[in-house]
Amino acid sequence: MKEKIQYEDEILKICAPVSLIFLVQPTVTMFKENYGRILKFFHLENYPQYQINWFDDQEKFCKYIRAIRKDDSLPTYAVGTYDLDMCNQYVYIDKDEQGIYKTINNEKKYLSKTAYHNFLCNPLHEFCHILYKNLAIPNHYKKRVVWLDEGLAQVLSGETEYLNDKEELKEFYEKVKAKTKEIPPLQGLKHGSAFVNENYNMYDLSFLAIRYLFDTKSEEEIYKIVMDTEKSNELGKTIMTRMFTYYDEVLYNQKRVK
Repeated sequence: MKEKIQYEDEILKICAPVSLIFLVQPTVTMFKENYGRILKFFHLENYPQYQINWFDDQEKFCKYIRAIRKDDSLPTYAVGTYDLDMCNQYVYIDKDEQGIYKTINNEKKYLSKTAYHNFLCNPLHEFCHILYKNLAIPNHYKKRVVWLDEGLAQVLSGETEYLNDKEELKEFYEKVKAKTKEIPPLQGLKHGSAFVNENYNMYDLSFLAIRYLFDTKSEEEIYKIVMDTEKSNELGKTIMTRMFTYYDEVLYNQKRVK
């Protein structure tokens, strides 16, 4: 069962419990500042009203998604989906007395400003997945190129915009490179332990791969790759090697790579 409608206009509808009302206006602002750029990338002028469903209880969130799917395919650790072309999310943040965002799922860890920013960007992230699904692989979800879809959503949603700072990007890149012990074949790669494990984190690698494309190609060139799964899979054979070569040059030697 969805929560009460807390915001609605021709672009967005947000259903959320009272505990999460403080996120509504910042999310509306974030979405409207960025979604036009996403539409432009996908060659769209407009889009039907987009619905965001927030839950402050993970069990309730899981029950809602499993009812939609009519099965138990949702992992117990899941916190977000885009079932029925909606952003469905268990939001596990709150503020302490000093106004600092913190987790409330029995942990004492505080969230950074970057993590809070990512929560606001999550509806945009899921929106990117929806457009990719409906436009690039309509009625052929099994053809989804997961690494490309995930990397594109991270870049277009704005959640990784803090990495536009060269020093931030360099620090992030060094951490990813240090943790990457191997790179799996990308064609057919799915979510789960094959996507994130002790040898690599494909979310991070996917972001860097798509960021590399945006650094070296026009948006129109990238769009053509995204819309063609054969081109996407062919690119996947070499992109990680090319990405590491590029950022080794740019971040350390500051040479222009063509």
